[in-house]
Amino acid sequence: MDVAGMRERLTATYRTRKQQAQDLVDQVPILGRLVRDFVRIEFIDRCMLIAAQGLLALVPMLVVLASFFPHLIGDAVHAFTAAAGVGKEGTTLIEGEVTTDQVRAQTGTAGLLITLFSASSFARAIQRMYERVWEVPHIGGVVGLRRCLGWLIGWLVTLQLAGGLRALLLGPDSLAAGTARLMLQMLLLSLIWWATSWLLLFGRVGWRRLALGAALTGVLGVIYTRGSTILMPPYVEANADQFGTLGIILAISTWLIGFAGIMVGAALVGRIVSEDPTVLRAVSSVLGLLAASWARLRRRPAAEPAAPR
Repeated sequence: MDVAGMRERLTATYRTRKQQAQDLVDQVPILGRLVRDFVRIEFIDRCMLIAAQGLLALVPMLVVLASFFPHLIGDAVHAFTAAAGVGKEGTTLIEGEVTTDQVRAQTGTAGLLITLFSASSFARAIQRMYERVWEVPHIGGVVGLRRCLGWLIGWLVTLQLAGGLRALLLGPDSLAAGTARLMLQMLLLSLIWWATSWLLLFGRVGWRRLALGAALTGVLGVIYTRGSTILMPPYVEANADQFGTLGIILAISTWLIGFAGIMVGAALVGRIVSEDPTVLRAVSSVLGLLAASWARLRRRPAAEPAAPR
């Protein structure tokens, strides 16, 4: 076996592919900026941080709140587990294997407040991600904590409303009804993340510039959650059989990493595409054509009335 020859061939192949990739980046400048910005924001680290805060802060908060306010938070818990596609095993983990009385006795009011404040770290991780993507200074302290807590409470209310809305949308399984539900979910999720990005950035980035990233997050998020309902239950069941409760935790953490990747990637791609000169020229041209067409329609004289017989 010619090891030296194989090494030379692999080296030559690597250099050829590298040069081809460099040529492609030179021809399409937006690809070069994508690569540089993915490195700049530390894409993998951002995804892992958001997922870790979701697992260590968000899930315990849902457990405690579901014990204290079962009628208020129950739909939010089921909406989260339905989105993650973790099935009954994941729902049991989120709701806790102990009774609500035990959780209340062991937690208390002070523990409830501490858990809620700790869960704000999940919102702060998302806030730092948006600030890193848009290259704006971080706002922390009491002001940042108050905004993150407000967003977190609003997010819980949204989850609760989503659970009730999902029950209302359950209807005939026709193609038209399913397509309408899918489009409505994408629209609502896009609006939620549009408001989220604006709130956590403290309005320092305009609504129009945030629109594309929010739309990508909404569309890809719905596709991801729909796919999770199919792929995740067998994965969770296999993990639970092999590792018990730890396996369910690993499955939920895997889902959180994937969703965090969608959030970070969509926000970054949305910014880069919306700021690309070629895209801006194309959008300006389309808007100009639409404006000209509308102006011609307004200037068109009304049809003269028919002469009386």
